[in-house]
Amino acid sequence: MAEEHRIDYHAGLVAALKTRYDDQYDFMETVKELILGEKPPRLDAVVLKKASDKILSDEIGSFFKENNIFEFKGYGDGLSINDIYKAEGYALFYMVIDRKVNEIPIDTITISILQYRYPMETFKQLKILGCSIIERNKGIYEISGGPIIYPFQVIDAAILGDDWTVLKVLVPGATEEQIAFIQKEYVQAENELYKQHMEDVLRTAFESNKELFRKMKEAGKMSEAVELVFKEEIEEAAEKKEERIVANLLKMNEPVDKIVQASEWSPDKVISFAKKIGITTLIL
Repeated sequence: MAEEHRIDYHAGLVAALKTRYDDQYDFMETVKELILGEKPPRLDAVVLKKASDKILSDEIGSFFKENNIFEFKGYGDGLSINDIYKAEGYALFYMVIDRKVNEIPIDTITISILQYRYPMETFKQLKILGCSIIERNKGIYEISGGPIIYPFQVIDAAILGDDWTVLKVLVPGATEEQIAFIQKEYVQAENELYKQHMEDVLRTAFESNKELFRKMKEAGKMSEAVELVFKEEIEEAAEKKEERIVANLLKMNEPVDKIVQASEWSPDKVISFAKKIGITTLIL
């Protein structure tokens, strides 16, 4: 059977619009099937509350409904008005793409954006647009009104209480006490799933705070279990730091024997590394 002919309604629509606008005004342009971004939109996380009658007591979870979209703004990233609009757009996609009609009612969705600074300028813009912003708890700001469609909260993880150490350690600037707490939770965990999640938190914390982990290891403040998890990463970080030191000494034309004393490398290793970074003239 021949493939059923499909009518290209989009082509007709675009052509019709062009006759009314593009063909009559040189400042108008109609684009067909515009792709929105290079990658398909992805949500950072969705926290599902499968029992709608249950109320959570913590300051973040007490805001939750059944479908709770969580977006993460990394350390150093500012929160712009576009980030607010993008989160709302993603929520709309989540609600309707590949869903039955009203499968996810609009009143079951919340949005949370996690970041690590106070977004002063963005909050000013939101207030100009008619939004109300209240600090519901320390570091947690609830936004409503204006262009806000869904219940919306912005979380400044940097000033959350100690109960949220799992969020605080994900970015640079974690303290030794915070890493020690996560380490203790990991080591003492009896539930294997919880232990795996704590290991994943530790891995992100390590990537963001490599120097702190190295110092804790050197000071004997890292448990054997955690040290075993990060043995290769810690050794690699230490090696890279030593390479930076040796590279700087070579660029300063320091003698090889002095570099050997400073780094505890062998002369052959120093000479080989010098060639690797393009330094051919050495003082022996």
